[in-house]
Amino acid sequence: MEKQSQPHFETVMIIDDNVLDVYIASKIIKNCNFAVTILEYNNITDALEYLKENQNTITALPQIIFVDIYMPLLGGFEFLDEFQTLSPSVIANCEIVMISSTIDDRDISKAKLDKRISRFAVKPVTSDFFMKF
Repeated sequence: MEKQSQPHFETVMIIDDNVLDVYIASKIIKNCNFAVTILEYNNITDALEYLKENQNTITALPQIIFVDIYMPLLGGFEFLDEFQTLSPSVIANCEIVMISSTIDDRDISKAKLDKRISRFAVKPVTSDFFMKF
């Protein structure tokens, strides 16, 4: 696995209820030198709380947020709705990447057509995905 000489990003956030998927993604992010800091959340509520608490501290915000489509209570699309209510500085500084193991073409199409989502990735994410970012 090829490693970047400089990290692409200072901070990224992973929101996924599957702890194994979070572990794999975090390990790959570290090994690829994709980001210096990885914020890991297993639910939308805690991730949104972090973003709200840090909305006035740009350096604490993740530049990339990887969010799973399907999670208990609130999923990726519900996260997007809540995310839009945050301060303009959060919205402007955080890029959203939707991740999912779904094979439902409707979900994939919906994610790819949503202007708030910059990219879509199928889980498990690979080092190739991060290297091509």
